[in-house]
Amino acid sequence: MIEQGRQIGKYRLLAELGRGGFATVYRALDSQLEREVALKVLHPALLIDRAFVERFFREARTLARLRHPHIVTIHEMGEADGRVLLAMELAADSLAAQIAERGPRRWADVRTLLEPVAAALDYAHAAGVVHRDLKPANILIAEGGRPGQARREGDICRSVGPAQSWEPPRR
Repeated sequence: MIEQGRQIGKYRLLAELGRGGFATVYRALDSQLEREVALKVLHPALLIDRAFVERFFREARTLARLRHPHIVTIHEMGEADGRVLLAMELAADSLAAQIAERGPRRWADVRTLLEPVAAALDYAHAAGVVHRDLKPANILIAEGGRPGQARREGDICRSVGPAQSWEPPRR
């Protein structure tokens, strides 16, 4: 765990937003651009596996090419102060946090929320990228409640080449 206020490269950590199996995400301040970002920092134990780090960077490059109003923007990836990081657009909230705070949503609200998510997924699929971990915690809500911003981060997507080459599994 990294303490709040610590500097990693040009980023000052403001608060921990979440912790997963291979990284911790922080709200951080980019001191050069003077803006807040979501900063994903890989756990130090994983840095010894260069193949894992390279896969993380490869996925970040793939995701950075996606430009859609309902997909978070990747700002930067790299290494600083012995850490591997990914800086991305900061969202205000997640669907999971809103459900925990306010309870289940009405059907009309769910539809309003999921239409932009479906559009973002359709765009990503057309670009040959498959999201492999779509869940309420990975559906982010922007300031002002703009719905349907799908989180894109390492090991939750897979590039499959041209969209025509991918077919869903048969059941």
